[in-house]
Amino acid sequence: MNGTIGIDLGGTKALLLSGDLQEKSETGPEFSPAALEKRLRRFLTASGARPTGIGIAVPGLVDLSGRIAACDVLPKFAGWNPREALADLGARIVVTNDVNAALAEEMHDAPPGATVGVVMAGTAIGAAFITEGRPLLGASGWAGELGYLPVFVDGNVSRLDELAGGSFIAASLGVSSEELGRRAATGEASAIEAIRKGGFALGIGLAAVINLLNPSRLAVGGGALTLPGYWEAAREAAARHSIPEMSHACRLYQVRAGARVAALGAIRLATV
Repeated sequence: MNGTIGIDLGGTKALLLSGDLQEKSETGPEFSPAALEKRLRRFLTASGARPTGIGIAVPGLVDLSGRIAACDVLPKFAGWNPREALADLGARIVVTNDVNAALAEEMHDAPPGATVGVVMAGTAIGAAFITEGRPLLGASGWAGELGYLPVFVDGNVSRLDELAGGSFIAASLGVSSEELGRRAATGEASAIEAIRKGGFALGIGLAAVINLLNPSRLAVGGGALTLPGYWEAAREAAARHSIPEMSHACRLYQVRAGARVAALGAIRLATV
């Protein structure tokens, strides 16, 4: 099988995707480039794939050479350059921020001149935008770090990440992300309340985006949306704290491809 492989590298899981074949495995703060390379090569062997392209979506900052300049949730990836490490595969390798990849997939059908965006709420919060038909890149190509939006709460300044990111919500209760989900599924009041607060915080971030950029479409994805009540709280807060006219002009919805959106976007960007 020939074609393009998409890799969505996240703070808790990595998804490798090629056509109908996919492999999902756990990551975490100690996960390393060597471990990812091993999984990719095993995936290629098992599938019999000879890829013409490999798209890698990472939760961090990528410089123009394809080197990962910073990656808070996977610190061992800082400084890794997949183009060099995987050169022997003979494939075109494209490395991009994971939300930029999600944007490429979700908004590939946006009309010319549109202002649209994608916000991903997973381990942490990220965003990417197109404004008036052009990608919003910033001076270094790193625009969209919505998770670093400062929020003033109870006399302290916190990042939006620390209020709305899935791993931070779990940490506020002293449990893992998986345990948070289990507790919420049983209706535990403290878990439900922590998730609701996290969703509300995300909604404040969404309102800031709507008020600042006036998008016509704003799609939201990420693992945190699977937590009971999170999406509902986010959507309600976004509507309440947006300028009504801007809120009405913006279609706020969940990404259409679900958990595969960043991997599909990586494939789209790496397809020759």
